[in-house]
Amino acid sequence: MEVKRDILWRVYVSYIVVAVICVAILVKAFYIQQVEGKYWRSMNDSLHEKMEEIEAERGTIYSEDGEMLSTSIPQFDIYIDFGADGLRENNGKRFQENLDSLSYDLANLFKDRSKNAYREILKQGYNSGDRYFPLLKKVNFGDYEELNKFPLVRLGRNKSGFIPYVRNIRLNPYQMLAYRTIGLDRENSQKVGLEETYDTLLKGRTGKRLVRYIAGGIAIPVDDDYQIEPENGKDIITTIDTHIQDITENALMSMMKSNEAQHGCAIVMEVKTGKIKAIANLGLRPDGNYWEDFNYAMTPTEPGSTFKLVTLMSMLSDKKISLSSMVNLEGGRWNINGRMVIDAEEYDKTDNMVTAKRAF
Repeated sequence: MEVKRDILWRVYVSYIVVAVICVAILVKAFYIQQVEGKYWRSMNDSLHEKMEEIEAERGTIYSEDGEMLSTSIPQFDIYIDFGADGLRENNGKRFQENLDSLSYDLANLFKDRSKNAYREILKQGYNSGDRYFPLLKKVNFGDYEELNKFPLVRLGRNKSGFIPYVRNIRLNPYQMLAYRTIGLDRENSQKVGLEETYDTLLKGRTGKRLVRYIAGGIAIPVDDDYQIEPENGKDIITTIDTHIQDITENALMSMMKSNEAQHGCAIVMEVKTGKIKAIANLGLRPDGNYWEDFNYAMTPTEPGSTFKLVTLMSMLSDKKISLSSMVNLEGGRWNINGRMVIDAEEYDKTDNMVTAKRAF
């Protein structure tokens, strides 16, 4: 009996010890969750938060007559935080009350899905509790403004869970007009043209915001209080006149096609001021079409015989000669600074004395 009593006593003690430990664990878990929960959640968040750069709005490039040659327009990706407190309170009452009307308005505006399809997508996102649910991509500014008036969305981010992610895309309103001269602002690629030359002015100063990284490496903005607004870039006004540019490009295109040329350029300068009013560059593509593929006008090359015109015009302007002045061709050979320059054209060597006009 003594042995049996001793064994039972040990079992009871062990049972009590285990029970006490279990109760202690439950109490500690409750304490951590309910009392210290906010502290530990904030600690976890801080480990997944970092400052992220916000790109500034790039400046606009204008023509001299006030037309936009290159500009930035905002484009929005729309996400929903289905774990937002305002969306979850009262067992999702706010979400349920606005679901049908929101689905109808989304279908009516974007016309990419039916009302029922939007309804199912929103329900699935809500049931999954997705904190960064992708709803719409590449929404333009006008549609984004309309979206902000929709049921639920108009209540604000904390109550609706709607999170807009904005990025600026570069647009050339006149498309091919002076395309290569204006240049391109491209992601992960070299800028060219005016976009490159004035990049430091156009790009402005980047801002910063605090974001939290969630599953999948997705960054969610935390709070507007932790945000430094970017400083927008400066605008550039060029000397290009869109009307003259259009005429120049059409004239060059016509000549290129009629001569089946590989490439060509045309520049129009206002003589009084030196302003470049138009500059067109066209090259032949493999598909047989012409495109502004390279800035041929700015490519260093020997002027060749075209520079004879500059020389003649300078002499006429300074009244050194007239078109009727006689010039000695010297047999097509001219020694200058110890080097012999030979005329490339064959002509009657006995006829050395000709007018300046004839020589040209």
